[in-house]
Amino acid sequence: MSYNGRGKTHGGKPARSGGQVSRTGLKEGELPFYKQAANILARLERREGSIKNLTIGNDDIKDEDKRTIYALICQTLKFAPVLTRVLDANKVMKKEKLGRRAELLMANDMLLSSQGLRRKDADPKMNKAMSRHESSLKRELNRIRQEVRARNDEDLVPLHLRDGASTFRYVRVNNLVSNMDKVLEHFYKEGYEIVTPSRDELHDVLQVRARKLMRDLDLDDVLVFPPGTDLHAHRLFVTGAIILQDKASCMPAHVVQPTRGSTALDACAAPGNKTSHMVSMMGNEGKVFAFDMDRFRLNTLVKLTDKAQCKIIEAKCANFLELDPLDPEYASVEFALLDPSCSGSGIVNRMDVLVDSYIALSQDADQVAKPETDKARLASLAEFQTSIVLHAMRFPNIKRISYSTCSVHEEENEAVVARVLAAQSEFALAPRDQVIPSWPRRGLESSGLTEEQAACVVRTLPEDGTNGFFVAGFVRQTPADLNRIREELRALANTDKSAMLPPKDDAEAEAAPDMDAPYRGNKRKAAGGAKPVKKEKKHDKKPKPASAVVPSTKSKGKKRPKRKESVADS
Repeated sequence: MSYNGRGKTHGGKPARSGGQVSRTGLKEGELPFYKQAANILARLERREGSIKNLTIGNDDIKDEDKRTIYALICQTLKFAPVLTRVLDANKVMKKEKLGRRAELLMANDMLLSSQGLRRKDADPKMNKAMSRHESSLKRELNRIRQEVRARNDEDLVPLHLRDGASTFRYVRVNNLVSNMDKVLEHFYKEGYEIVTPSRDELHDVLQVRARKLMRDLDLDDVLVFPPGTDLHAHRLFVTGAIILQDKASCMPAHVVQPTRGSTALDACAAPGNKTSHMVSMMGNEGKVFAFDMDRFRLNTLVKLTDKAQCKIIEAKCANFLELDPLDPEYASVEFALLDPSCSGSGIVNRMDVLVDSYIALSQDADQVAKPETDKARLASLAEFQTSIVLHAMRFPNIKRISYSTCSVHEEENEAVVARVLAAQSEFALAPRDQVIPSWPRRGLESSGLTEEQAACVVRTLPEDGTNGFFVAGFVRQTPADLNRIREELRALANTDKSAMLPPKDDAEAEAAPDMDAPYRGNKRKAAGGAKPVKKEKKHDKKPKPASAVVPSTKSKGKKRPKRKESVADS
């Protein structure tokens, strides 16, 4: 999302004025625009939330201003290093006592926006004070431009803060719509150079926004583009021929390896990219049960998988831990993909990089360090994750399981694997040659895993050009002990139901279909496959079972109810 300095973001509608009661348009008790944005910067410094939470999800900001302030904050953080230099060079500015946060925000609009300082809802006195120094600030900025030989404003930004400079852009070819050869041919005709660098040459060859691509070295249905490549409006993406999905997120389906005509399940499925990946590998033959407790996120899965032309998904709004593995409905399930709630510590978020850089500028080094991860919360997540894996192992005919997180913490990764191995004897780790064997970074020999076992699991880190991720595979060694399963299920029936829920405030691994995707409404009608989840009527006195089935393709799904937009949908 770009920002132009007015009450408008590129791609959005002009901000609407509502009930002006003063010359500035402010109602009684409302903060001026730049002071409100400065307060958000202060909260970011205290790490009280993400940029989206503090803007888009902030009820204290008028709806028409939310995306404008979000865009202003992002751009100010991006240019904070050069803006700080400009302001520091102007000693007179300190006498205005505007506050450094407000100065940064206003300097961004004054110096880098074509529209200049915002007037609507702004404090005229603050604008006047800032304007007194406009000439000297512009002179200093021009001096810096000459110093760094900047051809444009983007050249003023440190390399690590530039748009898309963090990870490669990965594209999964959707074999339900197209195939690798056709997709490569399409990009070749568009002028892309197909390159074949070694793993050590990736960053040198695939430089930011270069018009190049390559086939991934480890996954046969994935393409790699340079950082900053934007394919959201590309014809192949719009038609569902390609899926924008991080490489690490593509690994679980390759580890679980569902076969054509088989039955598989995705225990924590929304928003559905991994689910559709399994269907793609299965050639739309067989069946995939997709479970998620969140009805609205499950609707996102329905839309995404419909666009991908998945025809064999049965989506259910259900808590996976409350399912009966001995239910005849699941007797044919052979493969399980498990990607439960986790800390999200491995997700590479460019916004986080911007915030960290800004805090480093504004505070002393000893104040910059992130607070230590809540050990109690990690322990709670690990317990929940372990229970998900062990429950999947109770399905008597499951023969292969993938377990993954977008976490870099041992507690959620190797430690969970070790606990699972110690708790049962029917499953063992899949051997290395069946778990992305060419990928060099393997697990940690700790938390109870031997060197041989650690080599059987996969880790990825941001320095690898992906999100931080962990994947392990389990394969059945002996037939299911039905008596043991029944005993365990009876014991579970007497446990506290809250133990079957993920810890609150969990960081979802896939909070949006594509974490890099800009905000845009999608009015495209789905093309078949799973249908929307039915809305549960408020007047229903009798609660519906957790495993209420989403209507099949022959029934009509009810329209998704409107709700207040959340960060997870943006």
